[in-house]
Amino acid sequence: MQQSMPMRSAVSLMMLGLGLSWGTAPAAAQVWDLVWADEFDYQGLPDGTRWSYDVGGHGWGNNEAQYYTSAREKNARVDGSALIIEAHKESYQGKEYTSARLVTKAKGDWAYGRILVRAKLPSGRGTWPAIWMLPTNNPYGNGSWPDNGEIDIMEHVGYDAGRIHAAVHTNKYNHQRANARGDSRYVGDAETAFHEYSVDWTPTRMDFAVDGNVYFTYHNEGDGWVSWPFDREFHLLLNIAIGGRWGGAQGIDDSIFPQQFVIDYVRVYRYIAQPYLTFMPPNALAAGDTLRLAADATDADGVVHRVEFRQGDAILSQHTSPPYEHTIQGVHPGCYKLTALAIDDLGWTTAADTTVLTVGQSCDKAPYLVAPHAVPGRIEAEYFDLGGPNIGYFDLNPSNFGDGIRQSEGVEVYRTTDGSGYHVQSVRHEWLAYTVRVVDPGLYTFFVRLSTYGARAAFTLSVDGVDQVLYDDVVTPNQWGIVFATDVALDEGVRDLRLTVHENNTSINWLRFIYSGPLSTEEEPGWERTMLHENYPNPFRDATTLAYTVTHPGPVQIEVFNALGQRVTRLADHHHSVGRHRIRYDASGLGAGLYFYRLTSGATQQNRIMVKL
Repeated sequence: MQQSMPMRSAVSLMMLGLGLSWGTAPAAAQVWDLVWADEFDYQGLPDGTRWSYDVGGHGWGNNEAQYYTSAREKNARVDGSALIIEAHKESYQGKEYTSARLVTKAKGDWAYGRILVRAKLPSGRGTWPAIWMLPTNNPYGNGSWPDNGEIDIMEHVGYDAGRIHAAVHTNKYNHQRANARGDSRYVGDAETAFHEYSVDWTPTRMDFAVDGNVYFTYHNEGDGWVSWPFDREFHLLLNIAIGGRWGGAQGIDDSIFPQQFVIDYVRVYRYIAQPYLTFMPPNALAAGDTLRLAADATDADGVVHRVEFRQGDAILSQHTSPPYEHTIQGVHPGCYKLTALAIDDLGWTTAADTTVLTVGQSCDKAPYLVAPHAVPGRIEAEYFDLGGPNIGYFDLNPSNFGDGIRQSEGVEVYRTTDGSGYHVQSVRHEWLAYTVRVVDPGLYTFFVRLSTYGARAAFTLSVDGVDQVLYDDVVTPNQWGIVFATDVALDEGVRDLRLTVHENNTSINWLRFIYSGPLSTEEEPGWERTMLHENYPNPFRDATTLAYTVTHPGPVQIEVFNALGQRVTRLADHHHSVGRHRIRYDASGLGAGLYFYRLTSGATQQNRIMVKL
C-alpha cells in the first residue's frame, strides 16, 4: 500500500492541471481541483481535524445489531497506509457487535463536487459497509429524512457478494415508497481487491461509478427539493453496519469476525471551470427612465446554456444566445438588487456581484420587478412589494420557514409542488402589497389561485386604500383552486393593491386581472346603479353563488332561465337593503347546459350567463 503513495501525488497533479473526461459522463472535458483529502499516511486514530464519530447502538433506523464506538482503535485506526474500520463479535454496551461510523460533518462539507474513495470491502453474511453522504443542515420539508436527501455512493451486503449498489433517497423517491432511484454493478473481487468508488455531483446530475465506469445517473428533474434537495452542503460517512433490515436479511454469520473495511484514500474535488461572466449595470436612474442590462459570457470547457438577469431572487429575463441584453421601461422609484447569472451545459453557474440600483431618492415601497406589474396580466404572489414589514407586507411572525425565495423577509414562500414556481403560504390576518400599472382603465375580473386549511376563503382586495372586493365563500380545503370576483374598477395609471386574508391559513399562488368592460362614464340615477355580478364558480357542477349589489333599498327579483327563455326558478323577490347580496343556488337537479339569470329592480334589468357542467 505504501508503495502507491508517489503515484497518488502524480495522479492528483494531473487532475489539477488537465481536463479530465470521466466514464460515460458528458463528452466535454471537466476540470477539477482537489479541495479535501485524507491519504491515511499516518498511524493511530483517524485525523480528528477531518473525522468525527457517530456513536451508539440504537439500531440507526435500520434495526442494526452493532454498537458504533468513539476513538477506539480496535474499531477504527490508521496503519500508515490505510484507514481500517473493523467490526467485531463482542459484547459492548448491551450489543453483541462493535464497529465504527466516521463522519466529516463540520470538517468536510460540500455542495457539488467529485468524491472518490478507494476501498476494499469486508465479506461475509451480515456485513453492510457503506460510503455515503447526508445533509449537513436540514432546511427542507419536515427537516428530517428523506426530505433533505441521502447520497449512497457505495453499499454492499455480504450475503450478495460482489454486488455494488448506488442510490439516492428524497421526499419523492425513497425506499419507504419502494421507488428509490439507484442501480448496481457486479464487482467480483470487491472483497479482495481495492476499487475506486465515486460520484460526480453537479447542479444537474449525479454520475455514480466504479473505477471510472459510470453505472447509475440521477438527474435533477427541476421540481425543487422534493426530488433534488442536493443543492446544499452534504458530508461524508464511512461505516460497517452489522445486520439490519437489509444487511441482516439473511442473518449474521458469527464465524466471519473480525471483518475489515479498508480505505486507501478519500479525495474530494471541486469544479473549477465555471462560465466566465461580465456584468456592468447602472447604479442610479431617475424614476421613469429605461433600465438597460447587458452581459458577456463564455465557457472554457463547454457552452453557455443561458444567461439570466435577476432582481433579488426573481428572474427578469433569460437568454439562450447572445447578445445577452434586457430592457425595462418606466422604472419605479426604489432600490433594487440586480445581478446576472451564466449557466453552462452541465449546470455550473457563475453569478456576478450584486449591484444595488437606486431609482429616485427613496428605498421605501417599490415593485419587486423594478417596474410595476402590468394589468391586465398575472402577478406571482411571491412578487409582493419591496420595503419590508408594514410596507410591502404585514406578517404576524417575523421568522421565515419557507424553502423558496425571499428568505430574508417575514413572508414564507414555498415551492409549489403541483406545478412550477412558488406560492406564499399560511397567510391569515395578514396582507401583501403590489404596485401595478393599469394599462386599460375599466372593469376587471379578479382571479386568485389559492388553497386553504379550512372550508372557507375570505379576503379583501383594496385599490389605493379603497376596498373593491370582499370575497367570502366555501372552497375545498387543502386543494388548489381558483376563485374570482367580477367588476373590479381600475383607473389608468400606477395603483397600489393590497390583498388581505381574513379566514383560515391561506396559501396564494398567483393573482390575475382580465379586462371585462369599460367603466361607466355616466352618473346613472336611482335603480340603474344596482349591479348584477358574475356567478362563481362559473362553469359549475352542482351549486353556484349569485352576487349582486343594491345601492338604494327596494324590491329586487332574481330569476333563472334556460336557453329557450323559459323560467327555471325564482331565487329572490322581496325588498332588499343597500349592500352586497349573495344567493347560493343548488342546481343539482338541473341538466347540464347554458342558462342565464336576471336581476330586475325598478326600471333596471340585467342579465348574465352561467354554464352547468
